[in-house]
Parts: sequence; C-alpha cells; structure tokens
Amino acid sequence: MSAKLLWIRGLALLLAIATVCDAAGSNAKKKREAAYQAALQSYSDVLKSGMTRKYVEEYLRSKGVTFQQLCCIGESSAFADLLKIGTEKHTWYCSEHDVYVAFQFVASEPHTLPVAHDTDTLKSITIFQKLEGCL
Repeated sequence: MSAKLLWIRGLALLLAIATVCDAAGSNAKKKREAAYQAALQSYSDVLKSGMTRKYVEEYLRSKGVTFQQLCCIGESSAFADLLKIGTEKHTWYCSEHDVYVAFQFVASEPHTLPVAHDTDTLKSITIFQKLEGCL
C-alpha cells in the first residue's frame, strides 16, 4: 500500500473520529441546556415578577440553596441573586465558565449606589453565563 493511500485513510479516520466526538459533545451540551432550562422553570413556576427580594431570598434559603449577589446584570437597578446550576467548558483565556439562574431585581426606591434591599422587587428570572478568571 502506498504512503499516499495510507495518509488518505489516516486522514479519513481522523475526520470520522472528530465527527463522532463533535456529535457526542453536541448531545451532551443539549442535555446540559435542557437541565438549565428545567432549573429556570422550577424557580419561575414559584417566584413571580413583583415579589420582594426578602421573599425570594427567604424562599431560596428555606430550600437550602446558596446564592451570591452580583451588581447590575442587564438593565437592572439593583444587585441580582445568582444561583449556580452548572459549569461549561471554558475558553483558553478564562479559567471558568459558570452558568447561573439569575434573579434580577429593580430597586424599589432610588439609591445612590446599586445595593441589595429587602424591598427590591423581582423583575425577571433568567439564565446567566459568566466567564471568570479571564486574561
């Protein structure tokens, strides 16, 4: 068998392997996305727009859920509560790619700085992805 034929067969084998790996990765990503949407829906079914931050956070704590706060996601005028629900493959220039359910609030009264107040009202619940540790 000639070297050229061996090289062509080797290349074809590599392409076939890459195609199978890509399909498997795509299926795994679809399953993760479905899990993220299910988590989002489970909170959206219970927590509705207009509820106070105090109520939302008490609900989360009663379920044993830990969350963190982050300032100003989107057009929000108050800190958002972030509940980590997954991790995606990160890019080479970042150390993490985390996925959260984000509870976005609107300040109930004007504040000079965006801070969390018990009286803030829930505006929306969304999926939020955050790259961290980036160069």
